[in-house]
Amino acid sequence: MLKKLLINGKKIPVPVPIQNLSDAVAWIETHLVRPDHTITRITLDGRDIDLGNDDVLRVPALPLTAESDLRCKIDSPMEICIQTIDALRNLSTAIGRNLKPVAVHLWEYKGSRLSNEARAVIDDARLMIELLDHILILIDRRIDITNVTSMRETIDKAHRAIQVAESNSDWKGLARVLLQQLEEPTLELSHELSSLQKNIYETQADRNWERRAQTVNG
Repeated sequence: MLKKLLINGKKIPVPVPIQNLSDAVAWIETHLVRPDHTITRITLDGRDIDLGNDDVLRVPALPLTAESDLRCKIDSPMEICIQTIDALRNLSTAIGRNLKPVAVHLWEYKGSRLSNEARAVIDDARLMIELLDHILILIDRRIDITNVTSMRETIDKAHRAIQVAESNSDWKGLARVLLQQLEEPTLELSHELSSLQKNIYETQADRNWERRAQTVNG
């Protein structure tokens, strides 16, 4: 039977009989997870537990004892989303500034393998897609993500065209992709992310107001 656990590094006593991991997680979600927060990581005896990709957290009913070392990380998806947006906005601005010089370099490039300058930009473009995917997973369902989703698809299409040009060692073709397909959505992304972040803050304020109203009325 579980006696204690660690949540965000703090030791928490367990005052109820809990025999397995599934029951432990249910108890944590009911009593220890604040609104707008969620469990983002669970380790049991040093081993990471798969949390799945569903909205509802499901974990196996692994047996627990008084010696079990159960640790949970609880975060606010909204806060993580805002941090990711900040990182992506800075990244997109940096990429947008570098595309023209790299395209000029590629237009004149005669090497058989992609240069380090171009490789860095291409890797950053792939990172943009990964960060966008992360944001779209975390974002509140009430927030309109139509424009961001469309830009993600545009950037992904450009990235696929980049891969084709690179595989054919078509450096002039790669330069055209950077300027004609990647530059505009990359520069627009920073502005769109600022609008998205504003919407997140407004949604968070609305939720806080609703929660206060429910407390007063309750």
